[in-house]
Amino acid sequence: MCLLSSLVFVACKKKEQSGSEVGEVAVATAKMAACGKEIVTDKPVKAGETGIILPAGTKLCITTDNLEVRIELPAGYAFLSKDLPFTERALPVFATYACYCSVVNNACQVFYMEGMGFGCLQSSCTGACTGKFTYKGYSVNRVINLADKTSFFSLAEIQEEIRNIIKDVSPIEAYGKFSLLGVSFFFVQDEKIFLEKATCDCEGTQACKLKVVNLPSRSGEETAKKIYFCEGGCNGCELTIN
Repeated sequence: MCLLSSLVFVACKKKEQSGSEVGEVAVATAKMAACGKEIVTDKPVKAGETGIILPAGTKLCITTDNLEVRIELPAGYAFLSKDLPFTERALPVFATYACYCSVVNNACQVFYMEGMGFGCLQSSCTGACTGKFTYKGYSVNRVINLADKTSFFSLAEIQEEIRNIIKDVSPIEAYGKFSLLGVSFFFVQDEKIFLEKATCDCEGTQACKLKVVNLPSRSGEETAKKIYFCEGGCNGCELTIN
């Protein structure tokens, strides 16, 4: 079935491409296209059917041929790709949104409408036209707010990587400081000792608060694994040990 921009479905008779072939022509054509329209968003922008919402302050570059939207996130935000191993991952702030047509040698265009965001122009494709974000050829899955540490440490993929980081920590260690994608935290096994020494101080204010996240329990674990960090609306809100 083909999805029209008006959400009307019609029958498609063209042969569908394989996954490796989809969008190759569109990517090749848009690769060298110049930026035709530049926008700095003043409110969050929805990106088609991807489920990704870009924050206010995002820079958009729509190419002259309307085959790409090049994105630069504002400070404090980053793209996350589950395809990139954490050991090799640098948090990208750039990504590309393009639309891919399932019919061989047929590109489809992107569109942008203020207040509605951007998506795929179905009329430019005789097959199924779908959009996605990529970074260096890898699919981008979400945007994360690095300033919102509670949400960051609540992400399932982040918690899984934390488990990989702390798996070799000795059970007799009271606590230890670690960092994931530039965001620091403490893995705590003896809360009494840790809490006697932990401090969240930010310019002498009370804005910086000590937070804790319990990692989901697993079979065989005697106690829940906990991580601590500081969060608040001030500069330099970091957990220190006295």
